[in-house]
Amino acid sequence: MLRRNERTRAGAFLVEGPIPVGEALAHGEVRDLFVDAEASFASDWLARGAVAVSGRVIGALTDTSTPQGVVAVARMHTVGPSEVSGDLVVVLSDVRDPGNAGTLVRSAVAAGASAVVFCSGSVDPFNPKTVRSTAGLLFHVDVVAGAGLDVASGELRDKGFLMIGADAASTKGPDEVDLTRPVALVLGNESWGIEEASGRLLDDVVGIPMPGPAESLNVGIAGSVLLFEAVRQRRAAGAG
Repeated sequence: MLRRNERTRAGAFLVEGPIPVGEALAHGEVRDLFVDAEASFASDWLARGAVAVSGRVIGALTDTSTPQGVVAVARMHTVGPSEVSGDLVVVLSDVRDPGNAGTLVRSAVAAGASAVVFCSGSVDPFNPKTVRSTAGLLFHVDVVAGAGLDVASGELRDKGFLMIGADAASTKGPDEVDLTRPVALVLGNESWGIEEASGRLLDDVVGIPMPGPAESLNVGIAGSVLLFEAVRQRRAAGAG
């Protein structure tokens, strides 16, 4: 299941490490659980139903040079854009780096977002590197995978979401847009951002004011800033 086509056929993916596997057991659906029989913590996982295997087997199940000793096979669960609920969503358009995607999932969960949409062209949300970088928080949001940005934006707009894109060139700050209403934050590719042709799919575009000499922020950081601006506005509105 280290390859995407294998995961798709099986409808399952691998989760590695004590914290992510713990999240999978608590919030996902685990089909199989394996622990390195020689690991110091093996007895804890055996009590949770793990099967003891050799370190070589654990190594074969992972793509890391230093396996963490416990691996789960979890059911792959996704929803369609029309099934998204809540009032804060993150949309990844051509975000290719697993680390950036994982950072955005973690920030989305921390900010109270209900879903992360991985549009076609973005990294596979169930890629082992993506899963690891979410630190298990992938199990705390609905995941939409493979929908085109045009389809996803149409479905979300029909559900009342305002489509807000992020663009380093925009002079409009995120504090100038009402993020207290249902919002889908659209984040583009690490190199070229949101495709120009996709601009028609957005209701507005914002940038992050940067008084320093940097030209742009990493997409994971930029998306996190926007998410917590939404949190800030909502807290202020609630306090008011």
